[in-house]
Amino acid sequence: MHGLRAVVLAILVLTAFLGATGVGAGAPPVEGDQDVQPGDNVLSADSNYPAQTTNSTTCDFPINVTDATGTTITLDERPDRITTTNPSAAQTLWELGAQDRVVGVTQFAEYLNGTENKTDVSAEFGVSVEKVVGTDPDLVLAPNASAVQVEDLRAQNLTVYHFPAATDVDDIATKTQRTGRLIGNCEAATDVNTEMNESVDNVIDKTADYNRIDALYPLGGGYVAADETFINEIMQIGGTNNVAASEGDGYPQLSDEVILEADPELILVTDPEASILDEEPYASTSAGTDNQYVVMNNSYLNQPAPRSVIESTETLATAVEKLQPEDTEEEPENESGTCTFPLTVTDATGTTITLDERPDRITTTNPSAAQTLWELGAQDQVVGVTQFAGYLNGTDNKTDVSAEFGVNIERVVSTNPDLVLAPNASANQVEDLRAQNLTVYHFPAATDVDDIAVKTHRTGRLTGNCEAATNVTTEMNESVDAVTNQTADLDRIDALYPLGDGYVAADETFINEIMEIGGTNNVAASEGDGYPQLSQEVILQANPELILVTDPEAPILDEEPYASTTAGTADQYVVMNNSYLNQPAPRSVIESTETLAAAVETFQPTTYPSSGSGSSSSSAENGDQTAVNETESDTNETTSTENETVSVVDEDTNATAGSTGENNDENEDGTESDRTNTETGQESESDDAPAGETNTEVPGFGMVTAIVAVLVFTRLGLSSDSD
Repeated sequence: MHGLRAVVLAILVLTAFLGATGVGAGAPPVEGDQDVQPGDNVLSADSNYPAQTTNSTTCDFPINVTDATGTTITLDERPDRITTTNPSAAQTLWELGAQDRVVGVTQFAEYLNGTENKTDVSAEFGVSVEKVVGTDPDLVLAPNASAVQVEDLRAQNLTVYHFPAATDVDDIATKTQRTGRLIGNCEAATDVNTEMNESVDNVIDKTADYNRIDALYPLGGGYVAADETFINEIMQIGGTNNVAASEGDGYPQLSDEVILEADPELILVTDPEASILDEEPYASTSAGTDNQYVVMNNSYLNQPAPRSVIESTETLATAVEKLQPEDTEEEPENESGTCTFPLTVTDATGTTITLDERPDRITTTNPSAAQTLWELGAQDQVVGVTQFAGYLNGTDNKTDVSAEFGVNIERVVSTNPDLVLAPNASANQVEDLRAQNLTVYHFPAATDVDDIAVKTHRTGRLTGNCEAATNVTTEMNESVDAVTNQTADLDRIDALYPLGDGYVAADETFINEIMEIGGTNNVAASEGDGYPQLSQEVILQANPELILVTDPEAPILDEEPYASTTAGTADQYVVMNNSYLNQPAPRSVIESTETLAAAVETFQPTTYPSSGSGSSSSSAENGDQTAVNETESDTNETTSTENETVSVVDEDTNATAGSTGENNDENEDGTESDRTNTETGQESESDDAPAGETNTEVPGFGMVTAIVAVLVFTRLGLSSDSD
């Protein structure tokens, strides 16, 4: 028997050796490593990606792949335990609908829904190797910012795939497709890339005829985002000229003199207060003197991943659009007539007001009116806002007319307004304002999208911005149509938006329509209109599968009765941006419905998500939250400042205060409440630095036969022992 073992083993080992060298196996050789430095060409996805079926949707295992370090790794089967060492990898996994297989993330990925259930593998610098090992991962995904720790991780016998730098959209598409291939989500990766590329094409078309604006993204200490960076491409797609692109690659440190000579007209910031514009040399640039900046979501702007591309380019393009020179020629007609003055209109109280000329000084008494004016590009006409509009760019230069409840009449008067816009939540103060000889227009309740469209057109007519109002409502309606189509074939999910103390958003509310458009059934809609208070028994009987929250930690799911609902037991919730969800205005409709629809898509009972938008639901666009921004590259590490904002619900019916762990104010007039929502902090970082990757994914014949040899040898050995 021992002799037979020796003969069989010799044959198999010889066969394995011949197969490993490619003799008779036809296995392609492993390509060499390619360090992609700024200016080098990155291999295209077509030349650099695995052999799959013709539609690139299957993901067979085992696979062999070679990463940016030239190291070949083997995955015998689909990995079920994945740890990430940078947030861009985590964001991509969430986009691919693979979050349930993630076991470890860094602290800067905490904005993603559900990361509180993952192990935080962060260390003071980079990741803790011990914590990564503790997650027992089948696969570690390490973007370029983690390059220095890859060998340390591999020394612990971990399977680590190291990505190259992603300096443009093509790189991100390649990185996304590779991630999908590694984890067995090929179809989802294709869908995500399709969505990203279509979004980029739309933004490019949108900005094609704009005057490009000279812009700069300062990181502090003179460091800026320059050429050969993902951020630079975001700036180009979004309709700007990055004035730092000509100063070098990566993240160079520029002198004050160079920045002043570059003289940006627009500054990109992640701090809503844009405090850097008060510092030299930025304060002396055109952007500083004109106070022109755009607040970007730091998690998206600084993480090279598909959702980052979509959200950042759209945000920037919108800012560029608003900074275009105004066309002062003909203004089109809308349902209220042309934008000519004098104008006489009747408001929701039945009061007729007259405006002899276009108002140049406008004060708002609720944030939804302010948001609408910003959407219309009329922010320069605004002189007074409430504190809950503080998330809007430039409100720090406006008078805060807030009082402990509602607005302070004296402060409103002090703004010397030509016009006061008072949405329904301010109904009880309209007469007090008129008693001060102020011209006040009071809006009716807005309970659905049509109401918001009418309200937007009326605001445009009152302020002399008719064309902008038409454009804004067109964008909103097109977005609603797109979301409606997106969710048409999805299984609708029973959902609830609890406000605290049993109060919920029910029927005949703007929020209810958001929930319907977004693909859910509002289980509270059958319980009444407005914001009724429901008993625990009713909530348990309604049994929502999904809870809408504005606090990323979703503490309400730990409270009864919500903890005992299907949503609570399954920990299913979607984090909504509180400023958008709770303010009936066009941008609120667009952002809230898209976020909710993406969540519904993610929770569909399918193996793979049908499109790449799934993670937006889980990772609400929290550009208005407290944020610490950390950008990493292979040459420098910088940080930016923190911010915190609050906003209110600006609804129309008999609303009672309450919130998901938030502050609340209640109007006593039986019409509306202002529910304030303070968002929590988040941090992010960038993975933007040089590297490269190659691969082969055809398992070698020699490897297969070697495995067979070992198995046969072991089997024969066992048989012999048993003999």
